[in-house]
Amino acid sequence: MHSADSIIAAVDIGNTRAKFGLFRRAQSGQLTADNIEAVQLGSVAALLAATHAWGDQHQLLQKQCPVMLAGSNPDLREALCDNWPIPSAVPQVVRSYNQIALPLDVTHPESTGIDRLLNAVAARQLCGPDTTVIMVDSGTATTVDLLSSDGVFRGGSILPGLRLSARAMHDYTARLPLLDVDETLVTLPVVPGRNTREAMLSGLFLGQLGAVREIITRLESIIQQRWPSSHPTTILVSGGGGRQLADHLPDARYIDSLALHGLALHGLALLHR
Repeated sequence: MHSADSIIAAVDIGNTRAKFGLFRRAQSGQLTADNIEAVQLGSVAALLAATHAWGDQHQLLQKQCPVMLAGSNPDLREALCDNWPIPSAVPQVVRSYNQIALPLDVTHPESTGIDRLLNAVAARQLCGPDTTVIMVDSGTATTVDLLSSDGVFRGGSILPGLRLSARAMHDYTARLPLLDVDETLVTLPVVPGRNTREAMLSGLFLGQLGAVREIITRLESIIQQRWPSSHPTTILVSGGGGRQLADHLPDARYIDSLALHGLALHGLALLHR
């Protein structure tokens, strides 16, 4: 078992799932994930139970390791904070952009998703200084954001994610079925689709992939004009739909829950202030 001071826990409350992570700090200062798991969000009671079970399973009471909490779902985040079920490991909560040491070039920093900023915190450490990073995070929404080589978060694009798009097609039509894209989108869909399901899958996945590719292409053009670097641009992909997209984006690197990594790194920075 690792010593308590080498372990940090992080909880990220999203719109669809809650993610829990345990991270280990090496002597070099590098952070690696010991464990990352996710649960589907339902009631507050279910979230509290899942959090308690996670803490018990990983012996957070005995380790007494620091815990960080953030999320793009503020109501559930605050409900979990107010009823935190692991009393000996009270979390530090990230609620605002000004808690994060990250230069921003956006018009309204207070409305920028904390998860997007935590993605950039993680990208900066994972990719090193002077590296331009494009971060693709495919969850309920898909975000494509830019961290320029000078370490500044420049904003990006937001579009519906795979699950949200699948839900919208089902909810706003009379006969289109609800597809479980997590289960079915393993390989590239066939084109043309010869039935409704195949046609929906190809539209969902190829539409998402095409949009992400187009945004990346446009970002890379702007990077060359405004923030040129001697290092090639790095593409990091995360999120529930990210595994499927990463295989079809040249030279992309998949990171399981980039925001959790960023949250844990933020926690380590607070401990060493």
